[in-house]
Amino acid sequence: MTGVFAKLKFGRKAVRTDVVGLDVGDATTRAVRVTRVGDALTLVAADLLPPVELPSDETGDVRPLPLVLPKTLRARYAAVAVTSPQACIRLLSVPAGTDNRANLNFGFFMERLGLPEGTVHRIGYEVVSTENRDQNVLAVSVPEKQTRWAVSLLPQGIPAPYSLQSSGAAALNCFARELTTHHADVPAIFVQVAGDVTHVAAFYKGRLAFYRQCQLGSHAIVRAIQDKLGIEEKLVPGALEDDLIDASAPIASAIDPLLRQLVLVREFVERKRSCRIEKILLSGSLLGTKYWNDPIVKVMGVAPATWNPLDTLPCQPGALAERVKGNESRFASAMGAALAVLEMES
Repeated sequence: MTGVFAKLKFGRKAVRTDVVGLDVGDATTRAVRVTRVGDALTLVAADLLPPVELPSDETGDVRPLPLVLPKTLRARYAAVAVTSPQACIRLLSVPAGTDNRANLNFGFFMERLGLPEGTVHRIGYEVVSTENRDQNVLAVSVPEKQTRWAVSLLPQGIPAPYSLQSSGAAALNCFARELTTHHADVPAIFVQVAGDVTHVAAFYKGRLAFYRQCQLGSHAIVRAIQDKLGIEEKLVPGALEDDLIDASAPIASAIDPLLRQLVLVREFVERKRSCRIEKILLSGSLLGTKYWNDPIVKVMGVAPATWNPLDTLPCQPGALAERVKGNESRFASAMGAALAVLEMES
């Protein structure tokens, strides 16, 4: 699966062999640099950078300060993924043969994505599979204001902005490659947790089979622990990491909407595909993951595993900055954004 927004590139014809993937708009900026020599892709650098604040619906056009990248991350081109609660992703089923501008047009996607009239969004789509008389189309929208903001982070010089995706769609790119490379395309569920949104996707034979966007993220988990145990918000991550509290009850309560989504996804895919979900992989802003295991096993019958997206590609020695250690699961979107460009041109 290539990047939904990668096809909105800026018209250059030269083959890309050196790309930095950037995941912007969240609590940190995740950055990876991936190079290609022949058919071989290699991770040559990864780092956590300071956050850049995503403009909200209420703010006017924002001109951010340019994003300053360390030398190790200065690839020729940048693939930008935007982490935004306002981004919308849907897996749509449409009659086969409608993959043309006359039918899959802007108005069609505005309606199917449920975007309010009067709002301005950048929309991209990709036909991910065709079955009998239907096509499965992954459609993505990001507010236009946020796309302009993201591109303006790299106003001149290198890296030059080359593609734009939503972070959720970019993470799917990386997970699809992970399944094919390391898991023999077994039926699997992928969960990507962001600050305000969680992406739940099921893959069957390496193809996206089901997708749901759940309005729950790490911020809700922090608030649940804060309310239940009376801990200051800023102290919650450290308390979890150091095992200073038993957060099993508040986390189980906070992730209950996610558990219901997982059951829905499993039942749909197993019934439609006559298969069994064999793996559940978690990535993103995971807090207190040891407390996730029992609730997920109870409803799914499969133990989840935390996935390190940086292991998807061979890694050059010394590629990972010290800040990355312990945060590897947060890099799926940055990796997926870079892969979308490099694999699209392979």
